[in-house]
Amino acid sequence: MARGMVIIGAGECGGRAALALRDLGYDGPVTLVGDEPHLPYERPPLSKEAMASDAPAIKAIASDEVLAEKSIRHIHSVQAVAIDRAAHTVRLSDGSALPYDKLLLATGSTPRKLPMPGLGGRCVYLRT
Repeated sequence: MARGMVIIGAGECGGRAALALRDLGYDGPVTLVGDEPHLPYERPPLSKEAMASDAPAIKAIASDEVLAEKSIRHIHSVQAVAIDRAAHTVRLSDGSALPYDKLLLATGSTPRKLPMPGLGGRCVYLRT
């Protein structure tokens, strides 16, 4: 199996990195791995209007067709659970392993919850 580039994190950074590789002429295998069930996406600017709107909270930056056209393999709904740097493999939560030549970690972040009792519904976290 050809190794190529593996990108862990299929949010905006990972998705745009995969697209940029192709735009810059990289012709090796590109695999984008994300634990979320949807396509690479961008989030809207955070505002009261965005929170109150019925508009979708996320906007895909590439469709399945675009990813296929650019030969970007998108593996969704799985987590990278281990990286074996010596063997150049990433183990996924479904038990499979991906070989890589180059690895990009684009996992983003997790919001830190405020350790304040009694916040109730007065504090809204905008990420899962």
